[in-house]
Amino acid sequence: MIQPILQLESVTRDFSDGRTIRRVLYKTDMSIFPGEFTIIAGPSGSGKTTLLTIMGLILKPTEGEISIQNERVTHLPENRLATVRQQKYGFVFQQAELLPALNVIENVVVASGIQGQKVSAGLRKKAAELLDGFGMGDCLSMTTQQLSGGQKQRVAIARALINAPALLLCDEPTSALDSESSTIVLDALKQLSKDTTRGLIMVTHDPRVFPYADRLIKIENGSIVYDSRSQGAQEA
Repeated sequence: MIQPILQLESVTRDFSDGRTIRRVLYKTDMSIFPGEFTIIAGPSGSGKTTLLTIMGLILKPTEGEISIQNERVTHLPENRLATVRQQKYGFVFQQAELLPALNVIENVVVASGIQGQKVSAGLRKKAAELLDGFGMGDCLSMTTQQLSGGQKQRVAIARALINAPALLLCDEPTSALDSESSTIVLDALKQLSKDTTRGLIMVTHDPRVFPYADRLIKIENGSIVYDSRSQGAQEA
């Protein structure tokens, strides 16, 4: 039986302005499995980004438990959470957030350098292979200013994968791209999602992305209103 990589149990999140408390995420139970492209969709303000940041251990839940590969991590100290993020997560954001002072391959290996690893010839070779797999093999020495938006996002995905994370979290990675570039990036993510050692989660508000999902979750007003994995959704 396939074990979940990530589990959320009764997770909620409240925000306070010092006078009132506002609940933006209601009790949420969810298991994320490897080899599956999970898309979480919802309109602006629905709670999907809050959910993603909680999944990424960036924001702590007000209530509930989070487990990564059967390890409960909710109440770990911040330094330990940072280590878990470094070892088990890769992040892809709306903007590629590349470093303009570095070329393409340097932007990919920089994540390992930040973590204190030696940027070895082997690591550069791995980065080159990742980039080649995304059709970027001829761009290794190019500057970020020479890249299109879609190319920048493919570099960002390679950077997120360089440390072989168990979870790849993507926050609207195609929202700033044209249709052609969006398709290229989504095709790359779809291929990556087949890796049975890794879970892939993407947050979006764009329904054009839905056909790429192996599992589609819709969230509104802080609650999950649809999950294609559930029997009821399949029957509907």
